[in-house]
Amino acid sequence: MKMPFKPDPKKTYISTREAADMFGCTMGRIRQLALAGDLWCGHLHDRALVYDLDEVKRKAKEKQATGRPRKRAAS
Repeated sequence: MKMPFKPDPKKTYISTREAADMFGCTMGRIRQLALAGDLWCGHLHDRALVYDLDEVKRKAKEKQATGRPRKRAAS
């Protein structure tokens, strides 16, 4: 069991669903980003994850490469 974090009163935290809405993707994709370490998350309790609003906004602005990489043109 992971230890719950102590929220910083100066920061705003959002749910997985809210983060997914900001990214324009699924909640599962947000969890994958957190698991990979690309997006910070805190465990509010056993099942609830929360994300820092400022970090989510910053990451959502970055262009995420999706899909399979293109093949190089034959020279």
